[in-house]
Amino acid sequence: MFCPECGTLAFPNPSGVITCTNYKCGYVGSANATMKDKHGKTIDLSKTVSTTKAETRDYEIIKDSDKIQGVLTVGDYMCPKCDKVEVFSYLEQTRASDEPETRMLTCKDCSHGWREY
Repeated sequence: MFCPECGTLAFPNPSGVITCTNYKCGYVGSANATMKDKHGKTIDLSKTVSTTKAETRDYEIIKDSDKIQGVLTVGDYMCPKCDKVEVFSYLEQTRASDEPETRMLTCKDCSHGWREY
């Protein structure tokens, strides 16, 4: 419900009387009232309904550890597991913003992953 004097959100008690929460207005009275909007149109406050509808959301997986990510580099890094030099790499901020980024590396052949700080 809304205050018929100032339009502030007000909650009626079980007997249907509202007390305006705006300390400047101070309206106390029946919730079954009307008020005028800023254009002068009369609004019946007893028929005003406020609802919140929960909607379903579709989620997209942004990061998946099973997928190889990053840019393929050849010769810059060597896989510690299979000694191949074709490695996917990308930068990720894993610590505080004043710390340097962490380079995440994944071997193209054996999919072994490791970090370089």
